[in-house]
Amino acid sequence: MGNPQVSRRNFVKTIGLGSAIALGTAAASAVRIEAADEIDPPGRARSSHRHEYPDVLPGYMADNIEPREGYIGTTKIIGGLSLFDERDHGFAQTVRRTSQKDWSGKWGETVFKAVQEKNTYVASMSTEEKEDFIWASAMVQATDQIHVNMGPGRFEQIAIASNKLELSPADMTAKIKKVAKWYGAEMVGIAEINESMRPFVYKIGRTQGTYRGGWNGYEDTGRDIPWPYPYKYCIVCGNFEDLQTTKGNVGGLNNIAVATECSDDDIYPTYLETVIRQLGYDAKAQPFSNKDIMEGPFAVAAGIGELGRSGLVVTPWGAHVRLYEVLTNMPLIPDKPIDFGLQNMCRVCRKCADNCPSGAITDAVEPTEVMTTTSTVRWEWDPYKCMAYRITYGCSTCAAVCVYSKPNSALHNAGRFLAKQELVQPVLRGIDDLFYGKNPKPRQLSAWAPWRI
Repeated sequence: MGNPQVSRRNFVKTIGLGSAIALGTAAASAVRIEAADEIDPPGRARSSHRHEYPDVLPGYMADNIEPREGYIGTTKIIGGLSLFDERDHGFAQTVRRTSQKDWSGKWGETVFKAVQEKNTYVASMSTEEKEDFIWASAMVQATDQIHVNMGPGRFEQIAIASNKLELSPADMTAKIKKVAKWYGAEMVGIAEINESMRPFVYKIGRTQGTYRGGWNGYEDTGRDIPWPYPYKYCIVCGNFEDLQTTKGNVGGLNNIAVATECSDDDIYPTYLETVIRQLGYDAKAQPFSNKDIMEGPFAVAAGIGELGRSGLVVTPWGAHVRLYEVLTNMPLIPDKPIDFGLQNMCRVCRKCADNCPSGAITDAVEPTEVMTTTSTVRWEWDPYKCMAYRITYGCSTCAAVCVYSKPNSALHNAGRFLAKQELVQPVLRGIDDLFYGKNPKPRQLSAWAPWRI
């Protein structure tokens, strides 16, 4: 296995941007400090929504629904089983292909073209844009270094305490949720790991944590994930990306919002894992860099949100959410899925599809039967188009423009309540277009980027 210490230089060389970066670093900054009193400008910390959104979802926004056979939440499951290798998802494929210069197959072709397009894009940047690119790349690489160091087998687990704290499932559930929130979780739900969730447990997991770039000699040999699975419950936690910078839509501003929350989600679950093991129960964190499971279906089962047109888990507070999990055998009570009207809202809204710069999200009115690890009824999206655009430019437009991705305010909460009513939903899309634009303008990097002065 190669050296996991990925410097920014090696990372840039890996994705073919060395010459572009060299041009950028040689360029003078577009902004000059003229006076000593300007070297300590006011700054803005990225927003935690922990104290903005309520701890408990208000009942008027969503209904708890009973688990139903043939459904996960509001998503219909047709059946069939084709287990997935985690090394085959888009980010893992991008890392492997750029590291090994393997351009074979559809993923190889997709990644190669995206890297070439990115080279062209960076070469066309102005002096100021190049500096922005350097800052954003450095901040994203800082987050990925957390993924590298929190990858499979790199976090040293604490031993399970011999003295087990015995509580009722109800008490244990309430207390562990409060502890999760103390450590920073903005949403917490619990799903049971049973046979219905089998399609959403990987057959092979990754052995590397990086999501941005490998190194010479990079290899991911994979690790077998057993079934029956050794844990009974999945504690699902969700944290929101900084809403204002996520609404940068495309580019460096959006990249740092998404990447920073992803790296935070490597840290939070290890706190909870350690607490549970100290209480005398086995537990395994699922940080962003080390997954045994597909987090979306578990989040839906745990009542965090519904599966939307974009393929993202959408919550009543929006689609700008990142997930992490802790798997355990401590006695818990699973949550019920929620229904806040998203399925029909996605039918009539289509704002994410209208604004997707890569054309990866279908604008079809009705969802169709789609086979991945199992056959489900949902809106199909194209992972190759999505990943290619994200490699080239960085993007989270679908999360940014989602009509639910709004602050917690009386006006927006009235909209969330009305969005449960099918007759009102088409009107709400029109109101959102009126206030925010049919094609919302992205937040300006000059106003929101932390390095800009």
